[in-house]
Amino acid sequence: IKSVYVSPLTRAQHTLELLRSSVPRGPDAPLVLPPPSEDVILPNLREIDLYSWQDRTKDYLRARHPQEYAAWKKGDPNGVVVDGRKPLLELWERAGKVWDEVRSAELLRDEELGEESRVLYSSHDDDGEEDAAAAAATQSATLLMCHGTLGQALLGSAFGLDATIFRRNKFPNCGMAEILWHDDDDMATAWRWRYPTPGSELGCLREQLGSYYFSKRKLHVSIGSEM
Repeated sequence: IKSVYVSPLTRAQHTLELLRSSVPRGPDAPLVLPPPSEDVILPNLREIDLYSWQDRTKDYLRARHPQEYAAWKKGDPNGVVVDGRKPLLELWERAGKVWDEVRSAELLRDEELGEESRVLYSSHDDDGEEDAAAAAATQSATLLMCHGTLGQALLGSAFGLDATIFRRNKFPNCGMAEILWHDDDDMATAWRWRYPTPGSELGCLREQLGSYYFSKRKLHVSIGSEM
C-alpha cells in the first residue's frame, strides 16, 4: 500500500492502528503499510452527518420520527430528512468529492515520482485469469480507512450509482472492499469484497471489460470500515 487516507474520527484511526499492529512485518510480508507519519487525515472520510439524530437511540427515532426512520431502514434517500436536510444525498455528494480528492492526489503523486503503473491483459492467454490476478497483486494500492455508511457511498459512486442503492452492499464492521479504477475512466472498472466475504479473483475483469488488450495506469483502492 503506497498511500493511506483516514477519517478524522478516532474509531477509524484506532482501527488503522490495530491493522498496522496485526500485520506481519518483513520483506515477505503480504501487506506493507507506509509509516503513520505519512497518513492523510481526510475530513470528507468522516461518517454520515445525522445532525440532531446523532447519538439518539433507535427506539427514540422510531417514536419521534416514524416516517423518516422507516425511510432510513428502507434505504430511501429522499425520505430520510433530518432538520430539513437529506443526509444520504449529502453523503453521496461527499463521496464523490472524496474520489476527486484521492484520484487527483494519487495522480499527482505518481507523476512526481515518475511512476507508471501498468496492468496488461490479453485475450489470447490460456491462463488469463491467473495472469490478471497476479499482475494486479503486484501493483501498489491506496487504502481509505473510513466508516460503513460512507463505504457504501464510496462504492456506489465509484460506479456512477446514486443513493438509491443504499443498503444494497452493506459494510460490516471491519469490512473491506477492493476497487480498480483506471485514470482515463470516469468510473471504476471492477470491485470485490476482501473481507468478510471474498469475491471472485481480479481475473473477473476479463468478463466485465471484454477480452481485449490494454495498458493503462490505474488506481487500486481498498475501502475499510472501522470496528
